[in-house]
Amino acid sequence: MPDSNEHSRSALGSKNFRIFLCGNSISVIGLWIQRLAFGWQAWQLSESPLVIGLVAGAQFIPLFVLTPFFGVIVDRIRRRNGAIVMHVIMMIISIILAVLTLLNAITIDWLLGLALVQGIAFSAYSPIRLSLIPDLVAPSQLPSAVAINSIVFNASRFIGPGIAGGIVTLYGVGFAYVANAVTYLPIIVALLVIKPVVAAPGPPKEARYIDQLLEGLRYTRDHPSIRQVILIAGVSTFFGRGIIEIFPALVVLMFDGDSALLAALMAAAGAGAIGASVIFSLLRSHRHLPAMVLMGAVGVGISMLLFANVSQVAYGLAVTSLLGFFATMVSIGSQSEMQIKVDNELRGRVMSLWTLVIIGGPAIGSIVAGALASNLGSTYTLLLFSGISLLLTALVALRRPASRVTNGRD
Repeated sequence: MPDSNEHSRSALGSKNFRIFLCGNSISVIGLWIQRLAFGWQAWQLSESPLVIGLVAGAQFIPLFVLTPFFGVIVDRIRRRNGAIVMHVIMMIISIILAVLTLLNAITIDWLLGLALVQGIAFSAYSPIRLSLIPDLVAPSQLPSAVAINSIVFNASRFIGPGIAGGIVTLYGVGFAYVANAVTYLPIIVALLVIKPVVAAPGPPKEARYIDQLLEGLRYTRDHPSIRQVILIAGVSTFFGRGIIEIFPALVVLMFDGDSALLAALMAAAGAGAIGASVIFSLLRSHRHLPAMVLMGAVGVGISMLLFANVSQVAYGLAVTSLLGFFATMVSIGSQSEMQIKVDNELRGRVMSLWTLVIIGGPAIGSIVAGALASNLGSTYTLLLFSGISLLLTALVALRRPASRVTNGRD
């Protein structure tokens, strides 16, 4: 069993989880610092919404192609060791970005290339991170662990962009990359210190790789709760988070703003996300998670509709906060439902699919949004995204095929 207080349903009763949380809290702040730096530097180098979408897409497109394959590997390896290796790789990427930027040698080609490498690394790390959490806490503490991690992640969306905006304004983009590189050190140390329980063994390593991959896909397809939330989450993240990824362009096109306003908008989205995270952490029952995912997806569509009519910065900040709130309802609700329902021996593969839609969805969405904004303008892009998102969400919600799953929890 994990090192935990069995009488506490809070994940904070686990020493392993507390150590991991301390390191991870700093690391995710660095993640948001780098994401803002990527977007702002892409705008500085190109002044093109399409290029911003391409840079965002380069970070996330690998998730579509590679994450399910990495999920199979995650079910075979010691997850802590894999997490350490991936953090070291991502720290090296940040150092390269910092050096190139500080030497004024960075170009769009370099930025796109390194964004792609970052995306490949993150596509490997995401299923490792999600599968590691159950190794740190008792089963009764898992819902609490998901909620607390979500609070930390979304709090970093509030803190990280604010720090990034200050660093970029005062010192330049290069030092934002330096700051991110430093934030990897605490999580690496934390992972070296913790002693996670060894998870139940997954499929035998000699089993055919493709058979294991297909097993995870079939399980997700045939499980009614998992299938429903992952489809709704996919629609919501493609459109809603796709719009968020082109905020660097929308700041200029809609408000004639700068990096400080971009940081304010990202922080507003983070504030809304924190509110949603706190609500989930206070839930006593998880029976209504699918309904909350659906509610969040509808809220995302309505928020984009409201944002299309923004004319003042204060209104834009308020609507952005709503968008962050509802997008986070989708993210936390879908992850919680899947972590609770999935069989542990399939966790790496199934959660890799959640990563694909939640983080990979904005990859294509941001490219489409950037292309539309370049040709139609920001208002029509937001209206179009809002309408299609609401329509597809309704279609998925109304169509619930019968379950074909033969194992697992529902």
